[in-house]
Amino acid sequence: MAYVVNMLCKNTALKIIFFSLLWLNTTAFAHSPDFSSIIISKTENGQIVLQLNSSLTAFQQEVNYANGEGAYKSPEEFQNLVLDLFNSRFSFIINEKDTLHFKNSKVFLGHETKIVTEIVGLPEEVKVIQLKNEMFKDIHGNQSVAIFLLDGFPKEKFTLHPDNQHEINIILEDGKWVVPTAKSNQAPLKYLPYLITLIIGGLLLLISRKRKFQ
Repeated sequence: MAYVVNMLCKNTALKIIFFSLLWLNTTAFAHSPDFSSIIISKTENGQIVLQLNSSLTAFQQEVNYANGEGAYKSPEEFQNLVLDLFNSRFSFIINEKDTLHFKNSKVFLGHETKIVTEIVGLPEEVKVIQLKNEMFKDIHGNQSVAIFLLDGFPKEKFTLHPDNQHEINIILEDGKWVVPTAKSNQAPLKYLPYLITLIIGGLLLLISRKRKFQ
């Protein structure tokens, strides 16, 4: 796994510079418990790697909240609990049908703690991405910024937060990310036939009663 991390650092050095400039306005929050970042990139040997970064405090708060105080007695036990949370709270779906899996996941402890894991199953053609990160959902005001440093993917950041249920749903069209329009306005139309049926039924019943009492 150390080899994967080294390859990640070498392959994305220039991209990380761009990434850092792009996130200049958020660097002040890099070690805050309510801020995290998600970087998805490709190593020189073709592995797709995901890195989830946040402060150690954020990971500790979530582990304690989910498992109770005193749930771990060693760094290794803490790392295992972090990975349990990650596996249950993080999902990555491509083209609305391919659920990607993670392997060789590692937790690197430090003032800035990170999860590094290899992504398995990424198809050659990507049209739709659904990414959900509830890793820090219990921390008030939490937000997670995601960026895809992959060839052919626009270098655009997206923010996951409570208002969007910690999830992004984006479409890749003509080299650009497109956010689908909300379907909320379409939902009432689905029930329109039932509403019309109820109205007609009510009118017929009303007419029938009037005739009965005439």
